[in-house]
Amino acid sequence: MEVLKGQEKNPAGQWLLNVLQTHGGGYEILMQQYRENPFRLREMLKNVMKAAEQLPGEKQLLAVFAAGITGNPHYFDSGETAEKLLLLFLRARFGEEDIRGLSSAEERNHLLYQAGILKDDLSNQVLAYGIHGWKQDGTLHEGIEGFVREREAIHLTLYTLGKIRRLQAQQEKIYVVENPAVFAVLINQQPACAAVCVSGQPRLAALLLLDLLKEDHSFWYAGDFDPEGLLIAQNLKERYKTALHFWKYEVKWYEKYVSSVALSESRIKKLDRVYMEELQELKVCIQRTKRAAYQEAMLEIYQEGT
Repeated sequence: MEVLKGQEKNPAGQWLLNVLQTHGGGYEILMQQYRENPFRLREMLKNVMKAAEQLPGEKQLLAVFAAGITGNPHYFDSGETAEKLLLLFLRARFGEEDIRGLSSAEERNHLLYQAGILKDDLSNQVLAYGIHGWKQDGTLHEGIEGFVREREAIHLTLYTLGKIRRLQAQQEKIYVVENPAVFAVLINQQPACAAVCVSGQPRLAALLLLDLLKEDHSFWYAGDFDPEGLLIAQNLKERYKTALHFWKYEVKWYEKYVSSVALSESRIKKLDRVYMEELQELKVCIQRTKRAAYQEAMLEIYQEGT
């Protein structure tokens, strides 16, 4: 293709050449776009080449990055073909590591984040307590530290986490919970603890926070007893391995607090994807009763600690 001329050292040029030669990921999209409008495809690929050469060193908003490359802040918006091509290149460049437990939308955010681009920087956040942070220059993040001193929870956004080099909790053991009500009970009953609330399916901000903490801390995870909850637990265990321990995730608690909420067959079917040995007993119980048990009903057991 003409667009490859002079792009031999451009990582996006190398990616495109490889896709064309091997018919790898993205080949069908390229051929479809070529059949529909080869001139439009050429312009999009030129902009992807340009983007690859100008990936920001420091975190930059996607709209600002797109405007700097093309003059159009919406050029790489979700659903646009240009966005799909950019993501295909980024996936090839950064690989597919650390995407366990990510939804497709969060995987997209993660790829952009690795490239220094923030798509959803403020609403993508995680609730944390008792965690100190140091900025890229090594100085203490005074904003985060203020919440630690006041013993208050903080919403850490993707934008803030992008400025952080190191995190350290006030305890080696960190409670990681699915539900905000459990999080609130923990920090009220144990003000010297450290805790993180993933609020259901973990967003990229939650995973980045835990990634920064995993080397020096252990995670004690508790979630809902339902198909989605077991899958979240499994994904987190896959990602953090021996650093993560299941907490209060036992059949005796499920049987004590099982609710009247009946699970649909489509939700029960999700349990087929739960393979982890540590979750099998719970899986079988839920398959048998076809009912869920939720953390909000079990607040008393979390006040006991580990």
